[in-house]
Amino acid sequence: MDGPSTAGPQPGGPAVRQPARPLSFRERVGLAVGRGLDRRLTPLGVWLYRRTRGGIARPWKVDVLLITTRGRRSGLERTVVLQFFPDGETMVVAAANDGGESHPGWYLNLVADPAARVEVAGRTTAVRAEELPADEAADWWLRILRRAPNYEQYARATTRTIPIVRLVPNPEAG
Repeated sequence: MDGPSTAGPQPGGPAVRQPARPLSFRERVGLAVGRGLDRRLTPLGVWLYRRTRGGIARPWKVDVLLITTRGRRSGLERTVVLQFFPDGETMVVAAANDGGESHPGWYLNLVADPAARVEVAGRTTAVRAEELPADEAADWWLRILRRAPNYEQYARATTRTIPIVRLVPNPEAG
């Protein structure tokens, strides 16, 4: 998005698409298993994250947050664990969905309502989601790959574009 906006991320908007190199059978199976485990183990991951105030991710040297969005159909709060990439006071996330063919639910929820809450290291902050414009998303994609090379495999696994979203603190939201 260019400039300030009240709208959240837009499906099919600016995002990252990478030239495809076919995945091996082993890579395809690994990603499918990973997606299945993510869906089934999300409540455990959220519990562990809260219990350790994010310390559970330290051995892997990744920055992880919990994001709570409002379900676009149910209206219920949904919380998931995501890797993020710090950018000053903001946080950048990639809607990679482990290379799945559909956008992750948390991203679709942000498209419907860009207001969310994030928890980082035991601190909760209200945020507003903003999808990055194409040029900035491309720059961020390179930064993401330097920090988390496995995202390259996610891009190769799917034909959809992978949206890059900035989570901006929104103190007015409380």
